[in-house]
Amino acid sequence: MCKYEHYGNCDPETKDQEYCIFHKPDKNEDEAREFYRKFLERFKPQKRKELVIDDLDVKEVEGLIFEDDVDCRGYVFPEVPDDVDFSFKCATFKGRAVFKEVTFEGDAVFEGAVFGRAAMFSEATFKGDAVFEGAVFEGIAVFNKAVFKGDAVFEYA
Repeated sequence: MCKYEHYGNCDPETKDQEYCIFHKPDKNEDEAREFYRKFLERFKPQKRKELVIDDLDVKEVEGLIFEDDVDCRGYVFPEVPDDVDFSFKCATFKGRAVFKEVTFEGDAVFEGAVFGRAAMFSEATFKGDAVFEGAVFEGIAVFNKAVFKGDAVFEYA
């Protein structure tokens, strides 16, 4: 069984292994692709596109919209492979965003993200840069005991 089965958020197809695909540390590139594919299948975000004004330029941005709670407790987010279309940049979390005890092995880019309810990053480890520039926290934001090994950017948040 997955060592993190007590969280109740394991991948059902791989939960009988030492680590399910969501909690497995040090994923190789194929496992990283599987992780992001299954992450999108599990949380079923919609994609949105909108025009924004940035430094007097108008540009189109794309972001994911998560309608329900996102429970990622204990997940290990690998670096996103070049051929995988995934980003938390400009994401909208309408429910709770629970990233407690998560490890981001690469950069964690939440630039322009909107957290409509609780944003829980307690005990998270950011091995790369943590970018929350321009993020909006409409509810509580918890980063107690988070570890930032790279730059932590909260400008305009």
